[in-house]
Order: sequence, then C-alpha cells, then structure tokens
Amino acid sequence: MSKHPTQSNLLATESSLVAVVQRVGTTWRCLIVSTKEGERPEIAETMVVESEKGLESLIKSVDPTDVYCILPGSATVCRTTTLPDVDHNQMVQALRLQAESKFLGGTPEHRRAVSALDNSNGETNRVGLIVAWPDTSHVEVPDCMQNASFIPDAASIAALLDGLRPIEPLLYADPTDGTITIALTHANGAALRATREDATSNSTFIDGIARIVQETASAHSHTPAFTNSLLDSLQDKLAVQSCNSPILLLPEEVRADVANRIQGTAPSDHAWWSMWGITVGGFLAATGSLQSLTTMKMSAPILHPSLSERFINRCNRKTVAMKLACVALILLAVGPALVSGLKLGVLNLMNPELDVEYAKVLEERKQQIMYKELGNSAWPITKIASDVINNIPLGIEIDTLRINTGEPVSVRGSAQDQDGYSAAELIAKMQEKLSSTGMFKDILFSYEPAGTFGKREFDLRATVTDPLKRPRYSVENDFGVWTSAMRKAGIQPEDHVDYSPEESSGSHENSASMTPGSSESYNSDIQPPAHIGDDREVADRPNRPSGNLNSRTSSEVGSHTSERNPGGRNSSRIPEPLSAAQISVMGEDEAQIALAEVAEGIDRLSAGDEETKKRLKGEMRLLFDRLKEIKK
Repeated sequence: MSKHPTQSNLLATESSLVAVVQRVGTTWRCLIVSTKEGERPEIAETMVVESEKGLESLIKSVDPTDVYCILPGSATVCRTTTLPDVDHNQMVQALRLQAESKFLGGTPEHRRAVSALDNSNGETNRVGLIVAWPDTSHVEVPDCMQNASFIPDAASIAALLDGLRPIEPLLYADPTDGTITIALTHANGAALRATREDATSNSTFIDGIARIVQETASAHSHTPAFTNSLLDSLQDKLAVQSCNSPILLLPEEVRADVANRIQGTAPSDHAWWSMWGITVGGFLAATGSLQSLTTMKMSAPILHPSLSERFINRCNRKTVAMKLACVALILLAVGPALVSGLKLGVLNLMNPELDVEYAKVLEERKQQIMYKELGNSAWPITKIASDVINNIPLGIEIDTLRINTGEPVSVRGSAQDQDGYSAAELIAKMQEKLSSTGMFKDILFSYEPAGTFGKREFDLRATVTDPLKRPRYSVENDFGVWTSAMRKAGIQPEDHVDYSPEESSGSHENSASMTPGSSESYNSDIQPPAHIGDDREVADRPNRPSGNLNSRTSSEVGSHTSERNPGGRNSSRIPEPLSAAQISVMGEDEAQIALAEVAEGIDRLSAGDEETKKRLKGEMRLLFDRLKEIKK
C-alpha cells in the first residue's frame, strides 16, 4: 500500500468521510474526502492499494459514510439526448421513457441511471445522459465492494464539466481495458461518449482515440476545419503521454473550476489529475446535481416486505384474486344470515327467557309512547295546583282554584295585611312568585277596595306555559320543607328532616339513640330537594291538601293557615308526653297522627311555656326519625 500526501487529518471531527475507489489494472486507487456541512469538501487521503485484502482493511479502518466504485466506460453503454429546459420532474420522466426505448428493457432498473446535465448560460435546452450497465459486461468486483454504489466514468467526466463549455475535449483513456470516455462541447450543449477500443498496441489505441473524437465532432455538426484542428491538438497532447497508465486530459478552465469546488487538489499538476481526476469527478457527481447517475448497484436490492405487503402482492395474482372474489360473493350472500343466526344463538344462550324479556321491552316502549303523548296533551293537575299553592304568601286565603287543561289557571281569594305587607303588596308578591317559577305567563289580577279591616278580595288569572316543569324552590319558598306549622312553632328548616326514601337512606344510620331533645337524633345537614329538571323521580314528601281542583267553596278550601296545618285539626289541648320507647314501636299511621298532634300543640302553646315547647320539639324530632326508619 502506497500513500500520497494528505491535505488534512483523516479523522476530522464533526465531519463525514466519503470513499471513491477506482480499479486500474491490478491496483486500487482510493480517494477519501471529508465533508462538513456549510464548508467546501476537502480531500483527506489519497492512496493506492495493491490487493483486494488491502482494500478491505482500508475500508474497515476508515469506516466511511458512503463508498463508491468507478465503473469503466468499457463496461457501460452511454447515450445522450437533447431535452427542452422544463420542470425537473417532467425531464426525469422523459429521460426514463427514452431509456426504455433505447435499451428496450434489456437492462434492469438497478443497472441503469439517467440525469440531465447542467446547462450553460444562454442555452435553452438540456442534455440528458443515459447510462446502462448490461448484465453481460463482466467487471471484477471484490467482496468488500459488493454493496457499494457504482459511478460510470462518463458521470465523472460530466461532473467535471459542470456546465462549462471548453473548446478542447475532456478525454479519459485507460489502455489496461480499452476504455475511452469523451466529452465534447457543441452548439446545443455537450456530447458524451463511452466506448471500448483495441489496446493491443499504443499506436492502435491512440488511433482509436483520434477516430472517436473525429466521429463525435462530425456527428454534432462541427466543421471539418475545427475537427482537423481539434485532432492536431489532441495528437500533440497524446504524443507526450505514456500509454502505460490511464490518460486524463482536462482543459485548464475545468481544473481551475474543480479547484474552487473542492479543497486539496493540484490544478497545475497534470500527473496528479491523470491519477485522481476520475475519482474526484466521481465524488462531485455523488454530492452534486448528478447524484442520480451514482445509484447503480451490482445486484438488485433484496426487499423484505411486511406481512401486509406480501398479502397484497399475493392478491395481485389473477388466480388468487378470482378465489377471493368468489369467497366475497359467497360471504355477501350467506354472511348476514350466518351473523344473525350467531347473534340469536348467543342471545338465547345468555337469556333463556328471551321471549319474556322481549315482550317486556315492547310493553315498556308502548308505555313510553303513551307517556310521551300524555306529556304533550295532558296536564298533571295535582302538580300544577301544588305549584300554585306553594307560591301563595302568608296572609292570602284562597276561596276558589280552577284548573282546566289548555285553559288559564283561575284563582279567587282574599288578602289581609301580614308581616308588614299590605294586601295589595301580597297580591303583587304572589304574581311575582308565580312568574319566577317559569311555568306561568300573562299573570293578570284585579282586586276590590279594602274592607273595614284592610281585607281585599281579588281575582288572578295565569296562562300555563310549561305544565311539566318542576321549579327549584328555595327553603324559604318551599312549604313542603318548611311548613307553616314549623314556621309558627319557630322550628327552622335545618331542624327538619325529610323522611323520603331518597333523602333519608343514609341519615338514619348516623342518628344517635332516641333520647328526647338529643341534638344527634336527626341529621341537620339534609338539604332541600334539588331542582328536578331531568327525568328521574323525586321522593314523595308531605303536601298540603289541595281538595277539589275544579270548583271549591271557601268552606271546602279553608283558610291559608288551615292548609298549612297537617291533619286539619283545631284541637287546643297539649298532647301527652311520649317516651322514646313508645315512639320506637309506633306504626306509620300512629307516628303521622302523633306528629300532627305535636305540631298543633307547638302551634297552640303560649309564649312563656318554654319547657313544654322544648319537650314537643324533641318529640317531633323522634317522630321524624321513626318515620324515616319506617320508610327505610
């Protein structure tokens, strides 16, 4: 292995190495180039290796990023064509079509390369270069270069030309295998030709070079005078060349241009260029605009398709496609029946009484349809009556309440001054509360002049807009949570425990022993029922009796105070004391009666009897707990 002077350190940091290898006789010329982004490439090492083993050890020691091998022109077929200067993609498609037509598909894709050469200033067309490496061309390639990319020497010459148009030709000739590659400029660009000539003797080989140059010049419309002067100049240069090694003739302007593109060259050293010019051109082609000419491979790439790709390729076969089509037709014909039968079998297995369940579903659907229709056409009269009564302020007594489906609600009664509000203000307050529910609109009222004691008779009419809406009442406005009796007895709403199943399921578990007056015997954190705007049911709670909704007299309806007094009793006696043991064995009806009596007793107590009032409140709490327990 012989080495030539290096221009930079081979192991440059933060750079990649590219190796270009050329076989000349029995030796291998190796050019190592260091590339760094944003900087000009630099020749790192040039060396000549005598054997294939030495070449293999060199490649392993350098470990370049890319390895390229120069392909001699004697092993390739080179064609040029003239193309218009159009879009790059269109030009590549045109070149591929011409490559197919010129080689008639005789060359595999991995042994064929096409590219458009760079044009010069003022040229309106492009020169397309097509290079093929036939399978019949025998080139000895060592094992270490089997996976390398191959660059035809015509591509190296084209990369050295780089859009320049010198008068003198670019010529590469190798007498060891008869390779002759030439680039000659003409009026439409440049012509490239690669061929093989007889190299049995020096004179024969030189005559062959002159003949090829003459044929190329004549084929591209050069004048005889220019052709003769070109041949005279060429023969003078070949006369001083040794035919024992490859010859590379490059015009001065080409060498100067290459020196500006890559560092480490010797522009004035003709011997250096004859030895390393083709490898330098190969590197410029691999890293420049002619990169598509440097992609040829020794063997076709081995693909490892995925399972899906193999399946798709297999389906592309006609026999397999026909079988799949037949199977698809059969599945379309019997598939739905099979799937339905399978579903039915699974359902029968999981639900032995499927017919009964299906009948239940049908019945529920019918009920839903009926309820939906009733919701559109029927009114919940009891609910509307409860909403109206719940929004009547204290101090107003109702004589008549009429509710007919599809008609406005009619209320007739009287108002008496109460809690600092005049009768007229109480009627207006009732109108405001009814409007705030969102169930009523167009609320109109009229009242008569005040009587001797300030009492006013009034009439009120309201249009029902949303009979199914369930408003969210605050604690102060919800007489179901804070009853009139509780208000008069001084019991606050937080002391009240709702014993509906939904609200009381967890509070009873936390209650303490039933000791009268115990603060732990009820749940004080119970909140009033939430606004029911969804479809879930609300727990029942004690409501004030509404009586006959169509027509009621004042004696039937009673006063506003009697409506808020559960049980409607007028007894003035104080109930007997009840122990916790007695309350714990009461039934629901007994507890309800006892609770009503205790509430009436609290209502009838005198202002100074605090001890009895405290006892009755304790009994009320125990009765609430008992009712909760019964409900649970």
